[in-house]
Amino acid sequence: MGIAEYMRFMPGEFEKRFARARELMERDNLVGLFITEGGNYTYFSGGQRDFSFSRPHILLLPRRGEPVAVVQKFVVRDRIREIWFDDVRVYQTLTGLPVALVADLMREKGMGEGRVGAELGYEQRLGIPFSDFSRLRKRLDQTEFMDAADLLWEVRVIKSPEEIRRHRRACRITVRAYEALFPSLRAGMSEREIIERFHRLLVEMGGTEPWSFICSGPGNYNGNSSGPTDRRIRRSDLVWIDGGCTYREYASDFCCTGTVGKPSSRQRKMQELMEEITRAVVQRVRPGIRACELDEINNIEWKKRGYDYGEINWGGGRIGHGLGWGSCLTEPPHIASYDQTVIRAGMVFTIEPGINTEYGSFQTEMDIAVTEEGCEILNEMDRSLRMIEG
Repeated sequence: MGIAEYMRFMPGEFEKRFARARELMERDNLVGLFITEGGNYTYFSGGQRDFSFSRPHILLLPRRGEPVAVVQKFVVRDRIREIWFDDVRVYQTLTGLPVALVADLMREKGMGEGRVGAELGYEQRLGIPFSDFSRLRKRLDQTEFMDAADLLWEVRVIKSPEEIRRHRRACRITVRAYEALFPSLRAGMSEREIIERFHRLLVEMGGTEPWSFICSGPGNYNGNSSGPTDRRIRRSDLVWIDGGCTYREYASDFCCTGTVGKPSSRQRKMQELMEEITRAVVQRVRPGIRACELDEINNIEWKKRGYDYGEINWGGGRIGHGLGWGSCLTEPPHIASYDQTVIRAGMVFTIEPGINTEYGSFQTEMDIAVTEEGCEILNEMDRSLRMIEG
């Protein structure tokens, strides 16, 4: 078993995840899970995913019996300190998946025949080359590898109180960074300088893995997944930043916007409209509602104000997304017309409709945790347009 000061969570947290996965394996008639993708590996084992494709890591979660991790010799000392269970096996080669070892372990763990779940479907990826996976399948001709994407997400999308605490802390760090950033900006600064300062603030305030998008100035307000560039901000520009960080590997994701000089009346009114609509959707979040119903509430709120959000389509087909572990900033559910997911307590996701106009990009994204009664806004802040000295 791992050593407490090196572990991501105490063993009880991982035991609950494993127990839930076992319940779902029973439901889906699976004899085990074959895990190779870094996010799932860390989520279920506590071990750090390897930074090199030369050293694949494998986690076997049998429906009966104890889990086992397979790691390369170079990292075994560190993984043993991190992983919550005792059975960690070692291989020495750097030639891909140790197929013979893994096949033998799967037989040992009761996964040598029957249905085994793997990362084959929705928003999942294998963490090994497909050629290695094919070789393993040939060695285990009595094993049927099945898509376990739904099972994996069903476990991961419900956050524990400790996971939500970490999301909340990441959000508070990001709020403080935005509050420190905008008063320090001046006309003439480049987008690159702005983002370098933002990332520095996030780290200084306790965040890790800072990230961001930025757009500024006429002609650029459709660039909501770009930047930073060497463009320098000037008077009357609107500056939109979307970003965040992780705190102990759990993420924040939301935007903040300002204008160089005093905002125009239409800029101010559009920002206020965005907050009204976003809050109207957030107020309807509760266990039992479907993701697609929240999307429709958004459409209705826009229609009340004379807009067709289907034509705006700011978010490329959704108005929000799940938030999770840092290696996978966005995850299910999608708050969209095509997602029938029933919202449950413990989910963490964004509500973020937006609109791009010739005079600015407008959005008041909210990160929320679903409670038994409704939801908690994790990133409450002043959402009015900030004023940048110009």
